[in-house]
Amino acid sequence: MAIRKTESRIPASLQVADLGQAINNANGTCSLVSCASSPLVRDRTYQYVVFVTDNTLGNSVNSFSWTITPQSGIVLTFDTPDGEFFYLADEHGPLQVNVRLLNSGNNEIATLTLQQEVIGPSEILEDLIDEAIDEPGAGMANPEALRELINEHNVYYQNVRPENPEPETGFKQLVFNMAFEGVIKRKPSERKRHLEQLASAINEGTTDFVTLGTQGAGVCAIRMLLLAMTKGMIPWTTLPQDPNQRASAAAELHRSLAALSEENRIDLFNIARFPKSNITWCGRILENLRNRYFNSTSFDDVISGLSGTRTQWIVAQYRQGPVTRNP
Repeated sequence: MAIRKTESRIPASLQVADLGQAINNANGTCSLVSCASSPLVRDRTYQYVVFVTDNTLGNSVNSFSWTITPQSGIVLTFDTPDGEFFYLADEHGPLQVNVRLLNSGNNEIATLTLQQEVIGPSEILEDLIDEAIDEPGAGMANPEALRELINEHNVYYQNVRPENPEPETGFKQLVFNMAFEGVIKRKPSERKRHLEQLASAINEGTTDFVTLGTQGAGVCAIRMLLLAMTKGMIPWTTLPQDPNQRASAAAELHRSLAALSEENRIDLFNIARFPKSNITWCGRILENLRNRYFNSTSFDDVISGLSGTRTQWIVAQYRQGPVTRNP
């Protein structure tokens, strides 16, 4: 089989490293991306994706052979029909992930190797969780969500920055809150299934991309319509406040999303698919919403001022809008 559409291109204006820890082959025809950047954390499952951006190579690929070499030196091999692979990291120490792209005769036509490290989970977080369990009251609201955020996505939301720099921490705090809300609302298995359905809508056309896109995708629950407007694929359009008028306007926007080129839909999917780009573009969407509704207000003031009503408005638009705001 040829490379799937969803693995045939890197989103426009992005580099492969914008998606996660990545490596290209020597002639730049294919790339391997790890959804989590090293160091990984033991006893967690990680996703790897191969992109083939060269049509000639892509049309020759028939299958993938993965070789995993952990600290113990015991080599594990797996075969997959497409360029997506999941691995449970169950040993501390160096980890080598190699993938060979094979043609129909099982001959190697390209290879990629990624070096990573596997460590233990955050001891500080585990101590806090243990203390909360021992204390009376509600304790930590969702330990598994915190484990995912701290152990897998910490480096991404810690490094997120607004396009127009601000010295305050309000922007980072709001991005973290959206990521935390996203992983609480949907378990990893549910997010994975939703992303698989979006991929199927692109690759096989078996599901409707627009309908699925109304649900938030990935770690930060990004809606495809809002992402498309932030990316400039669709003109920025606010919806009327009147519910009756809003339904008609929303339907028109969804038709615009449905009319996007296949390349644009692939780009939207891959931005939402990878935690690094998902968190980055969650920040871009939040900044876009702030700029359009409260342009002269810093993120610190958005969060702290007016009893947080500005934050509530921005989050509401992130989830359901954008709706026209009265002066």
